[in-house]
Amino acid sequence: MRIAAALLLLATTLPSVAKGQLEVSAYVLGVGAYQGSSALGASGSTTLARTRLMTVLTSGGLTLDIAYEHVLSQTPSSTGFSITAPGGSAARTGDWLGLDWDLHSGSNTKWRHRLDRISLGFSGGPLEVTIGRQAVSWATTLILTPADPFAPFNPSDPFLEYRGGIDALRVRVFTGPFSEIEAVVRPTETAFGTTVTALGRVQTSKGGWAFGTWAGILHGQPAGALFTTGALEATAIRAELAIREHRNAEMTMRGAIGLDRFFTPRGKDLYFAVELQYDGFGAQNTSKLLETINSKPFIQGDMQTIGQWTVASQLSYQIHPLVGVSGLTLVNARDRS
Repeated sequence: MRIAAALLLLATTLPSVAKGQLEVSAYVLGVGAYQGSSALGASGSTTLARTRLMTVLTSGGLTLDIAYEHVLSQTPSSTGFSITAPGGSAARTGDWLGLDWDLHSGSNTKWRHRLDRISLGFSGGPLEVTIGRQAVSWATTLILTPADPFAPFNPSDPFLEYRGGIDALRVRVFTGPFSEIEAVVRPTETAFGTTVTALGRVQTSKGGWAFGTWAGILHGQPAGALFTTGALEATAIRAELAIREHRNAEMTMRGAIGLDRFFTPRGKDLYFAVELQYDGFGAQNTSKLLETINSKPFIQGDMQTIGQWTVASQLSYQIHPLVGVSGLTLVNARDRS
């Protein structure tokens, strides 16, 4: 029924935008990682390859966005735990529309394809409405994003503009040049059943700093956050802090702060970022790791790192105007793993 609804949306809107402007783009991404032995399993390597074809059709105030992708992943056969698929398939938050399928599923390899985006958008004046599978991210920090309720950090999905889509209704109202009000309603299939997320966000800018807040219901539980971003000279500063419900209806905090800066040695772009994250859902020490990966927040897909304190750094360098290389380091600040 849900797939039929998506196809009906596509069939009824395609004639309206068929004579509009068509944009087609694609990208290929490869991710490799190696992990040492730990309480979660033996050492091993992980690889992931992703290919995506993206089309955007625009006509007047209507926009039809469709993206189709293939993902091939290989994880250590011992546990299925890896940097590109934390906790194996159990940690993935299910898409409500069910527009993804397995082409091959083995003990340590998986080949999947999916409609990563299929959404219809309408914009008129200060109002913008989008329904369907779409990319939504409320992240402020760039790597570790504990206060993003829709697209938590994932090394296999490092680019915000290519972030995986979610099934949602999104309404945005632009109240000024640097201010907006936004609301998102999202049903989600999880290991604990269907949950509903309904959140509202307000943000504005003043004096070179952007700041705002969001609040509402996240997976059926109350949640809220504060965020800000600005700069000191050429160095950007970003911070976000979320308050979430944890065990026994207790409240806990999840936050991150980061610095990033661009350099241009010999005319090439060099980018560096470093971030520190505190996650109240995370394990306080190594004895709590197994308990954490079996916790509700991790299984729902809210977490992509396991430790309570995590340091992340990223270095990117432009080899050619069309080619760049990046390196990412994650360190558990408690045990330095």
